[in-house]
Amino acid sequence: MSANPPTAVLVDGHSLAFRSYYAFGKSRSGGLKTSTGIPTSVCFGFLKSLLEVMETQKPEYLAIAFDLGQPTFRHEADKNYKADRAEAPEDLIVDVENLKDILKAFNIPIITAAGYEADDVLGALAQKASAAGFRVKILSGDQDLFQLIDVEKGISVLHLAAGKGSTPKEFGPEEVKEKLGILPTQVVDYKALCGDASDNISGVRGIGKKTAVKLLNEYGSLAEIYSSLNKIKGANQKKLEEGKAEAEHSQFMAKIEVNVPINIEIEDLQLKKIYRSEIEPVLQKFELQHFLNQIHHLEQQFSGLAGIEALAEESES
Repeated sequence: MSANPPTAVLVDGHSLAFRSYYAFGKSRSGGLKTSTGIPTSVCFGFLKSLLEVMETQKPEYLAIAFDLGQPTFRHEADKNYKADRAEAPEDLIVDVENLKDILKAFNIPIITAAGYEADDVLGALAQKASAAGFRVKILSGDQDLFQLIDVEKGISVLHLAAGKGSTPKEFGPEEVKEKLGILPTQVVDYKALCGDASDNISGVRGIGKKTAVKLLNEYGSLAEIYSSLNKIKGANQKKLEEGKAEAEHSQFMAKIEVNVPINIEIEDLQLKKIYRSEIEPVLQKFELQHFLNQIHHLEQQFSGLAGIEALAEESES
């Protein structure tokens, strides 16, 4: 990686949309709405967080990954995957679709892939950008993405904690170790051992988070744990023996697939100039006055990020 590599910010659209919804849409007032009742909590919260990150990180490249809301290869591998999750609220679905219209007006690429989740798309884009010599920062509140962190490849996660007004904290291996007790390279095996209730990933019956951390710190990986079963005494040995198939299945389910067939080049993610004539109508439609008041600043911000040449052309015209 060069001394001053370009920065690509890759956004977990699903994660940031949900975070915005529960931060602004579940308030006592019933959430943000236009005068005609169109929900705008996701639009407001998502755009606010995104622009703040752009202000601090100053990326030259940007993309948003979304789930398609369709079955993926994980659902095909396990019919119980995420089966206990409640249906998304109707106002959230409407809000997200309106958000996509706003992002398109800002010329921000939205990337999806049939049969894959947003996490997989982010993983594929991160690997592609890293291979091209970019510094990659993934914006998400989802700890699953910690597995993509790689210092040598220049990949980190801008982790968003729950709650309104929190700012993202950049996570590398040390931060993951401090938070979870393991390294990014062990996140998949951690979930293979103790599972993930939110995704209906079972893990090994009877192995909890503390035991999973202890085993990984002692043996390093799931493969080494099973190679060393004769050294593991008592009930844990029996649990691991009986749960080997579940551990291997959970490992498969938890691993982000980075070989996703996405027909896009990294250059397609370069930020482009935005134009008042395109963003003003959509911001007016959703009565997002906070951003309408900042249009001049936003034009300058995107122009600066899109390159000095764009500013030069504008001043000459």
